[in-house]
Amino acid sequence: MKTVVMTGATAGLGEFAAQQISRSPNTRLIIGARGIRALTEITVLPLDLARLASVRAFAEAIFDTLNGTGIDALVLNAGAQFPNVDQRTEDGFETTFAVNHLAHYLLLRLLLPKLAQQARVVITTSDAHDPKTNPIAPPLHADAERLAHPGHESERRFMAGFRAYSSSKLCNLLTARALAASPEAKSASSA
Repeated sequence: MKTVVMTGATAGLGEFAAQQISRSPNTRLIIGARGIRALTEITVLPLDLARLASVRAFAEAIFDTLNGTGIDALVLNAGAQFPNVDQRTEDGFETTFAVNHLAHYLLLRLLLPKLAQQARVVITTSDAHDPKTNPIAPPLHADAERLAHPGHESERRFMAGFRAYSSSKLCNLLTARALAASPEAKSASSA
């Protein structure tokens, strides 16, 4: 039996992917979601990516649910976008950055020891950060502290929300690249 853990499985492309995954033979799908509803053949655990305490609790619930087995695929798909950067999480971070990147990064780090040999990690990103496809996309800075806590007026004006989204997706892409090059990934893929 393969185990897949997924965020962002309750709407859009993620919901479609979750339905397909849940139909795969010998596959157990565990999703994290804010609103828990009854889903057949899918384990749903509470997860609010805007709260780092919830991310930690979700990871602990995954450990309990796994009962010693490993995670064969970790799909970090959830995302959010807001029109500006005025929203803050209970932890004090800008919400787009916190939900799209910071929460997933923390979840990845917490679940990394539970990944099975040859496990796959899928981090949903986009080309929204690429100036070739989006002329307003490049971040105004490359500073994680300012992404998490934007405060300068130039960072809060029109289109700041889209810049925050594109920056968070760039962070996801860089995380995926760093993970692929990490010693943990190299040792897991050679086994």
